[in-house]
Amino acid sequence: MEPLAQFAIEVPDFSSQYGSETSISYTARNLAGKCNIYPAYGDFTQACVFRTYGPWWKYAPSGKRKFKRTPPNFISEDYIELEFEYEVQPTKIEIWETYNPGTIVRILACDSSGTDVDKGMARWKVLWEGGPERCPPESRVFCPLLRHVQFQTKIIRLEFCHDLCDYYTELDAVCLYGEEQQGQYVMSGLEGVTVGPHLTDISEIDQRLRDVTLREQEYNANANNTSMTIEELPEEVIQLILSYLDIPSLCRASITSKFFHTHCYDSLQYKELDLQPHWTEVNSFAIECLLSRCHHLQHLNISWCGGNQSTISTSTFSRFLEACGRDLLTLYMSSCKFVNGDVLKAVGKHCPKLRELDVGSCQSLNGQSLSHLSKIHTLERLNLYRLTVNKDSLIEVLQVSPNLKHLNLGSTRINEQNIDHVMSVLGIHCKNLISLDLWRSRVSENGLSHMSDNCKYIEELDLGWCVNLRSGTHCFIDLVKKCPNIKKLFLTANRTICNEDLVTFSKHCPMLEQLDILGTGNVHVESVYSVLTQCPKLIFLDVSFCANVLVENIGIWRTQFPRCSIKRSFQD
Repeated sequence: MEPLAQFAIEVPDFSSQYGSETSISYTARNLAGKCNIYPAYGDFTQACVFRTYGPWWKYAPSGKRKFKRTPPNFISEDYIELEFEYEVQPTKIEIWETYNPGTIVRILACDSSGTDVDKGMARWKVLWEGGPERCPPESRVFCPLLRHVQFQTKIIRLEFCHDLCDYYTELDAVCLYGEEQQGQYVMSGLEGVTVGPHLTDISEIDQRLRDVTLREQEYNANANNTSMTIEELPEEVIQLILSYLDIPSLCRASITSKFFHTHCYDSLQYKELDLQPHWTEVNSFAIECLLSRCHHLQHLNISWCGGNQSTISTSTFSRFLEACGRDLLTLYMSSCKFVNGDVLKAVGKHCPKLRELDVGSCQSLNGQSLSHLSKIHTLERLNLYRLTVNKDSLIEVLQVSPNLKHLNLGSTRINEQNIDHVMSVLGIHCKNLISLDLWRSRVSENGLSHMSDNCKYIEELDLGWCVNLRSGTHCFIDLVKKCPNIKKLFLTANRTICNEDLVTFSKHCPMLEQLDILGTGNVHVESVYSVLTQCPKLIFLDVSFCANVLVENIGIWRTQFPRCSIKRSFQD
């Protein structure tokens, strides 16, 4: 029987996108359907494009904290989930990459049939994984050799790492090949196995511990040596050794003996918990099992967990926060479908010390839910990327957050009058702000001025695709004169940026490291060169689609300023 070939029909979930929520340009949904760009290579609006690329966003002042227990082999930074019309046993996948290929690092399939999904225990299988690649600048059809699985699926997930990418990666289409099964569903041979086996409760294996203890006693009775055992080490040394284990390894070690059980269940081992790398295994049962160990929890990353399959219930996670949230300082929950108003209510009630909160791309949240956060007065970072934001609720939060340093309102759905009002409140109550992401917002020069008049410590400002800002009002010149500490300034797709702006940047931004002026036809070579020569810390400059900056200029500058990565996108 010939394998069935089918293109994706829907994009039910994704972590980020370059395009806006109301557009079809550069959006994740462009990955559904047949290819319409390949074999062309270049920057095309019909492609699927993610929000970031390369290491530049990590270098910026807004870069997030790293977790100590993150496995070194987990390098995924973005994902996209695809749905196909028919369930098949996957045999081949073709992915059309039409700009800067080589970012795909994992391909997974969801066992989307049977009763496990109904019980909130969806089973995912890695079909392929590898590292990011540096590829030639040409389009390609990526078709890696897949691992064999014995179940059917119509849900595929792609994960990406952009570290080696010199510019945005773009994808055109995905085609899944597979065999349709007739009659009874083919099981995977894992019947009865619960999701998250590495996070199971120790109470289920007491008999195994008793058996191990008997063997230990027999060994100790017969042993005739003077070597030191691990049990004789100082307790702080034992805890230090165990601190190098990731969470699944710690859970495995806990079942080897009662000695390890005691130390691996010590709540001091769970002050940091990075569950994002283990999102395929994390469900409500796993959260319940971890609850008893996390009473000193300070930093939690549960981003991506739960998925569209709802493997984590709102009530379970709310109970977890009630039991373990009192010392929580960091809570990352980006792209979690279970995060809704009830979860934010639990955050506001049980996490009084919280400093960092990431709920970007949590599409189950409504705008009013933010008001629950007004009970927290310690916030330093708040990420609301892609959310629908209620002005009054956000203002309630800003008014009680004098220590706020990082605010992401990128791609949030809030109208022009409201965003200007928010900027005014921000300037009054959040004077210590360091980074502000307003990507694709409707902010005007008045709103920008409210912020820059008061937030003198601002180092990073993303004004990409803010179409209401006009250079003729001198809003950009006034900005850099008021805020001399700017290190990153993105003015992507602002067609009004002119030579006077760039000359002012070169005079008033001695700390400037990253500048994006993509898409303006009003700047000339001389003004761009002034930024390169007078901003000695510059490491990133995007002059893509700047009509007066030629390929020849770019080549000369790259030789003259090797420390600065100069970007120039194009279309074939």
